[in-house]
Amino acid sequence: MKKIILNQKSYFLYDDMVLFKHEFDKLDFKGYEIVLFPPMLYIPMFKDTRFSLGAQNFYSSRRGSFTGEVNLEQLKDCGVKYTMVAHHERRRLMNETSYDTKEKLFKSLNSHFNTLLYVGEQSKTKYAFNHIKRELNLYLKGLNNKDLKYLTIVYDPNWAIGSSEIVDVNKISKMIKRIKIYIKNIYRVNISVLYGGIVNKDNIKSILEVSDGVVLGKICTKIPELKKILDFAIEWTINCSFYFL
Repeated sequence: MKKIILNQKSYFLYDDMVLFKHEFDKLDFKGYEIVLFPPMLYIPMFKDTRFSLGAQNFYSSRRGSFTGEVNLEQLKDCGVKYTMVAHHERRRLMNETSYDTKEKLFKSLNSHFNTLLYVGEQSKTKYAFNHIKRELNLYLKGLNNKDLKYLTIVYDPNWAIGSSEIVDVNKISKMIKRIKIYIKNIYRVNISVLYGGIVNKDNIKSILEVSDGVVLGKICTKIPELKKILDFAIEWTINCSFYFL
């Protein structure tokens, strides 16, 4: 089943979230696993929800004297099953290092959270896969193969964020295939790869054809826009079902 990840980042205040939840519960998610990553403060509002729940960030140590931090045990207790690591905003704005990313990735996988690992080139270049390969080698080195069954890769080309360029689905398809083949050859495991660049109602069908799902950012905080995207995604699933009948 393909995944649609909703990364709400830090846009909502409490009243915004109450209104969002009221409308969100009415939406149709047929044929997809929906994973909601709300702001950390509002995670308990969704503890008993019918869809999957994720945390945008976490502290890699266990419970203890760590003022202001939220750890994996606490998140699991609130129903969180997914985490994300190496998001470009955490690295660029919060100054998370490669060491921070590797430690968080290890702890999340070792705790059996479904973990989204973000990789992607910083600037537009024909050597993009070389950069991604270096990231994969750095982050995955030393990990136990049995833990990799909890890993999902997000191909998230940083330069595409906020860009007005038309998404080149052929390039996305080639990159996703190269990532899958590389990990299969090195670690002998099959990995799901999602796309996390520009995704909207106009391109989601074509992106779903070449990926295992998508990650939505700010657009997922707007119910009308989110509904349109989900409608197009469900339409694509129905068309595929008819095709294989």
